[in-house]
Amino acid sequence: MTVQHLSIKDALFQAVEHHPDRPAVQTEDGTVTYREFGRRVSEFADELATLAAPGEFIGIEAVRTLASVIALAAALRAERPFVFLDPRDSPSSNHAKVSSLAVEWIAETSAAADSPVLVPTPVRWRTNAEDRAEPVGTPIAPPEDRVGYAIHTSGSTGEPKCVLVSADPLAKVIADHVRALELGPESRTLQFARLTFDGCLTEILWTLTSGACLVVLGEEHLSPGAVLRSTLEKYRITHLKTTPYALTATDPTAAMSLRHVLNGGGACRPAVVRKWSERARFHNAYGTTESTVCNLLSPPLDPDDCTAGVPLGTVVGDCGVEIVPLPGAQDEPATGFGPARGELVITGPSVAIGYLTARGLRRFADDGVPAQRVYRTGDIVEVRDGQYYFVERLDRQLKVRGYRIDPGEIESAACRLDTVVEAAVDAEAYDGDDSSVADALVCHYQGEATPRELRAHLEAVLDPYKVPSVLHQVDALPYSRNGKVDRGALRADRRRASAAARDARPREQVLALVRRLTGVADAGAEDNFFDLGGDSASTVILVNKLKELGWMDAGVRDVLRAENLKVLMDRVQKREG
Repeated sequence: MTVQHLSIKDALFQAVEHHPDRPAVQTEDGTVTYREFGRRVSEFADELATLAAPGEFIGIEAVRTLASVIALAAALRAERPFVFLDPRDSPSSNHAKVSSLAVEWIAETSAAADSPVLVPTPVRWRTNAEDRAEPVGTPIAPPEDRVGYAIHTSGSTGEPKCVLVSADPLAKVIADHVRALELGPESRTLQFARLTFDGCLTEILWTLTSGACLVVLGEEHLSPGAVLRSTLEKYRITHLKTTPYALTATDPTAAMSLRHVLNGGGACRPAVVRKWSERARFHNAYGTTESTVCNLLSPPLDPDDCTAGVPLGTVVGDCGVEIVPLPGAQDEPATGFGPARGELVITGPSVAIGYLTARGLRRFADDGVPAQRVYRTGDIVEVRDGQYYFVERLDRQLKVRGYRIDPGEIESAACRLDTVVEAAVDAEAYDGDDSSVADALVCHYQGEATPRELRAHLEAVLDPYKVPSVLHQVDALPYSRNGKVDRGALRADRRRASAAARDARPREQVLALVRRLTGVADAGAEDNFFDLGGDSASTVILVNKLKELGWMDAGVRDVLRAENLKVLMDRVQKREG
């Protein structure tokens, strides 16, 4: 039997009717009740309906304020599609968004205003009429698509893509979250995601359709670590959805009121599940902008069931999930019988309408069944015991020395060691030189495990060709503004270490090189190079260094036969003398 869900706009106003005197939104300046929130939303929705034609996009300033939340709810109520525009972005970026969507009206949402103010698009973002994608008043997509909003996402290509998303599928996605997360009038959600990220929609809408209170604060209150910890305590947050980085950098405390915590926006690690499960029911969530925010949500996770990986969960929203074989899968090295693995494909009404391009709308559709919406996520997953586990992005697969490698598989394996919190694997140059061929598999990791301990663990759980040559322990992984590991910063850190070692004395240069080639920071003279993780490629680099230091006839056999590094360094010293 099909269950009918209230539309989002009806669910919002049902909450207003059922909980008029409950707090709807809290900011630093105070609290607004559902009655007052509903009044302001209705007034602004009427203004939108008067000034903007059906299908005409409304811009909303992406500022963390009550006014932004009112503008979002009003756009949904007036059935006018919207796009968030961050005033901090470059004028050229916002110009492009305004131009492609023919945005004529902007909802200004400053903290000082009680409600949003609708104004013509600012001159700095305006475009000439001949540059517009469509004449004003002409819908970007046919009315039957019922466009709800546009989100600009760069994905993995680095080029912004404009995704047009239907409003209707939000209803089931949000209703499923309300039920799974046990939301009600006593709940308090922290609005954490940036408004230009679609993750904000679940936070805002699961809260305001359930009679709960949405806590909206400036970014200065949300920095992962001590600041976020204090915010969660002070504002008695019961529901939090945030990134792997924030969950790793922040520690839960007994002073928190948390009931449900969700990981979203990246791979979840066992250490994070264990840490946060001590204070709240912990869930893992998966979804894409192109398939309406969230498609999989786990029930509360038991840390003891997540030691070998964290499942993505079961379907939420109105969608189907399929796995298709990977291109060239037959070329993978034989590893015996393993779990099903392939690219995750989302189907059904939850899939967005398509990309708005310079040449028009490119729909997400099955070539054989045009009416069927299909989105290939580009994410590799595997199925174990009937559950989905994230492996890696398809476009992040590496090829090192003839082997196709999924970095995410190695990162996940590293994080199974309970003394490893997070890991990032990449192909880099052995010697840290940015211009060199990326011939080494390098694992940067955060945790208490020593490189020797991690290597022993990886050798026990991975095929030999997947064990990284270099294990580089760091105090903390660097992250970009959108919460992703900054791999460029990690590579730069290794290059700086390489440059710093070049001025040392010969013995120190040899040890410094070995430490860099293997990641074993405490490698000493009594260690055997191959016990530390040395391999054929790194041996060649070590031999070249020995020649550079004066041992002109040094060869690979000398390294193979050397009992330890002291033997090699003594040979260098003799030639130096």
